[in-house]
Amino acid sequence: MKIVYVLDQFDQENNGTTISASRFISRLRERGHEVRVISTGQPAPFKYVVPSAHFGIFEPLISSQGMKFARPDEKVIREAIKDADIVHMMLPFKLCMKTRRIAQEMGIAHIAAFHTQAENITYNIGMKHFTLLRDLIYIWFYRRFYRYVRHIQCPSKFMAKELKKRGYRAQFHVISNGVDEVFHPRAVEKPPEWKDKFVIMMVGRLSEEKRQDLIIKAVQKSKYKESIQLVFLGKGPRQKYYERLGRKLPNKPEFKYVSKEELAVLFNQCDLYVHASEAESEAIACNEAITSGLVPVISDSGHSAASQFAIDGRSLFKNKNHKDLKEKIEYWIEHPEEKKQMGEKYADHAKGYSLNDSVLKFERLYRNVIREQQPKKVREDDMNRHVVHMPTPFVYEVDEEYRFINRNIFFKIGSLLVFYVIGIPLLSIGARLFFGLRIKGKTNFSYLKGGAVTVTNHVHMLDSPMVACTLFPRKPFFASLKSNFEIPVVRWLVRLLGGVPIPETPKALHAFMNSMREELQKGRIVHFYPEASLWPWYEGLRPFKDGAFHLAVKSNVPVLPMVFKFRDPWWPSSYIRKTPLVTMIIGKPQYPDENVNEKERIENMREAVSVTMNKMLNEGKKRRKRNVS
Repeated sequence: MKIVYVLDQFDQENNGTTISASRFISRLRERGHEVRVISTGQPAPFKYVVPSAHFGIFEPLISSQGMKFARPDEKVIREAIKDADIVHMMLPFKLCMKTRRIAQEMGIAHIAAFHTQAENITYNIGMKHFTLLRDLIYIWFYRRFYRYVRHIQCPSKFMAKELKKRGYRAQFHVISNGVDEVFHPRAVEKPPEWKDKFVIMMVGRLSEEKRQDLIIKAVQKSKYKESIQLVFLGKGPRQKYYERLGRKLPNKPEFKYVSKEELAVLFNQCDLYVHASEAESEAIACNEAITSGLVPVISDSGHSAASQFAIDGRSLFKNKNHKDLKEKIEYWIEHPEEKKQMGEKYADHAKGYSLNDSVLKFERLYRNVIREQQPKKVREDDMNRHVVHMPTPFVYEVDEEYRFINRNIFFKIGSLLVFYVIGIPLLSIGARLFFGLRIKGKTNFSYLKGGAVTVTNHVHMLDSPMVACTLFPRKPFFASLKSNFEIPVVRWLVRLLGGVPIPETPKALHAFMNSMREELQKGRIVHFYPEASLWPWYEGLRPFKDGAFHLAVKSNVPVLPMVFKFRDPWWPSSYIRKTPLVTMIIGKPQYPDENVNEKERIENMREAVSVTMNKMLNEGKKRRKRNVS
């Protein structure tokens, strides 16, 4: 496979996302896949470099966190992904946002990972107690990025559960970042300076949410502080603060940043691993420690996935409580035999998180997503090609210049005002005056209380405005040719009145249909022409395609059948009028059959609606006095 990883920072492995991406990329390349990277930094044979973004007066704050953000370059992105099989986006920021839009436009399969918790941001800007801000960041992540992605990879069940709780809608795939085989129990001696010390280690960025200060405070209160040596592996903005805090200890904490191989040795030279972080999407360093045979003591924070690794309560301490942490540390110092036995259990417990297993899971996920998002072949002369193929899709999005519409509250208000105050009154008068529109069976429409798919025969150039009048006061969505969104002035009117552009490729159609599913779940109405092509003034019913019925069954909403019938004009207008008058008949809603499988539900729904509409067309049908061309 040709796989493209997209992340803002790749050169410096000073955060879990970069480390995880680097390991997966290396392992996938070893397995024969072609893997490219889009990121900032220095050029490399497999790397496509985009410029770094600069944030003016906020640049020192961002740099102090060891972070870089990318400025998207469309030319570079297109070059990197042009013949790729799948794109894997690691972060919900501008580079990945732009890449997703381009990948979707080019018809390239793509997935996203969720590694950045909102807490990582609020803690590092000194606003950890502002829960509203945290919630708004999660909403921002979703609105700007994740709602447009059908598949999200989460490093832990905790993270997947958290996203579901916050209303994220996607297929979640829990795949651990994985533990490299270099981490395992081994017999190594402590360095001379640690010989008589009880060495406690924590790995992680030296930042606010990791809470290394709790460990220092716990040791300060411990009766064993004379024999405890703290080792902190990582870099970050709070290193100087922790160094000052650690000066009160008999043994000053050591701050290091080491390679993967050196870390594997250090784990086996330590006696206990403490993970005090309040926010973790997985805590892979904790997993690496226990895989090496270290017993952990982990914070039970509700915003951290790390507690998943604890076998029992002896390895958990109350979040933010350094006194409870002190007691847990002292317990393991006082019970060396238990610690040895539990170390073996932890090493065995962690075997299910190997990097090789995670790579295999990713390969399966990539293949499934590529297969799902692979465009299906359709004949170019098939007039129904826009409504035929509908696998479970990702969210549809209009072209760049229309993107603001969905989130612009003023545009939404303007759309409603135009539709209800101007559009419907004028359309109703015009439809009745020029086409003699009559509506029958309006009570059947009143049965609908939530979302529904409506269908009609496609027999008039202006049947969409007449459908809008029929469905008033509900405002439906109408599929409209994409070319209509390129006409000055008209493109705004089409959008204001509920038009949705029809995708021009089968792959883009996946996204279109998923967007319609979301609107149905919100209680909206989506209108389809199951015959797909327009045959003006045709009085029969042509074969239906599955599109509308597939959408209704997938969304578990009813289909409301409606038909356009024609009647002769009354005397004396029959001498002037060359076209018939229009009658709209509304049938009773048809609901999916829950007693059969999905394929049969679609077929049954299509057949039932077709029979109902034929019956509606034929009831009271009178022979035409003349043919209308």
